[in-house]
Amino acid sequence: MTQPALFISHGSPMMAVQQSATSDFLTSLGQTLKTPSAIVIFSAHFDIANDKTTHDIVITAGNAPQTIHDFYNFSAHMYQILYPAPGEPVLANTIAQRFSTKGIKAVLDAKQGWDHGVWIPLRLMYPAANIPIVQVSINTRLGAKAMYEYGQLLAPLRDQNILIIGSGGISHNLPEIFKKPPTPNRVQMVNEFTQWVEQKLIAQNTQALLNYLNEAPHALFNHPTAEHFLPLFAALGSSDGKAEKIHEDIEMDILALDAYKFY
Repeated sequence: MTQPALFISHGSPMMAVQQSATSDFLTSLGQTLKTPSAIVIFSAHFDIANDKTTHDIVITAGNAPQTIHDFYNFSAHMYQILYPAPGEPVLANTIAQRFSTKGIKAVLDAKQGWDHGVWIPLRLMYPAANIPIVQVSINTRLGAKAMYEYGQLLAPLRDQNILIIGSGGISHNLPEIFKKPPTPNRVQMVNEFTQWVEQKLIAQNTQALLNYLNEAPHALFNHPTAEHFLPLFAALGSSDGKAEKIHEDIEMDILALDAYKFY
């Protein structure tokens, strides 16, 4: 069985406890997809760009990774939520070997847990927490092309009933959400960027997407830092390039929560 690849926007941590159009979508998505034997996920919140080591990528390799509550100033009950999905050390080792064959230095980390870019969407999609997960780091220092190539290396896993997911945000400018007064035309700038991304994905114009910093309208406004956009390239790279937009939503005026399925 061949699985698709997905890019999902995971939004605020409050999505774990508050019903919304996007939480409803993720719940429905988990019910409509064929059940995968394992999930490989790239999250915006596992960025090793600032690590003072020589490796390029870190892969979770524990049997039972912990739930990480990597957010601040939320209600106390948010820090009690657990997502006890198992890890898959054998698959993690297979992934590390795939990177190694291309000269990419990978590290297996048996202690790394699930950050909220993993457990919040997967808790909605697969609430039983019974599907093994391997999380692969991103690296904003290396950029979009490297993440796309990482996805390409993992593409054959989809033919083994393994679901590949990029978890981030199609736009992500948190400082702007709290800015007073807000930037003029900010809603328009988000719309123009997300429409450009959709057009390039549907047209399978991968080169333009990889060069989004120079070609996309308002790229740095929508992504002042790249970590929430880069998981898109890992998902895209693991596919044949055919994209379908499967969800569209906006929260707090400018937080775009689009999702795509890749074939």
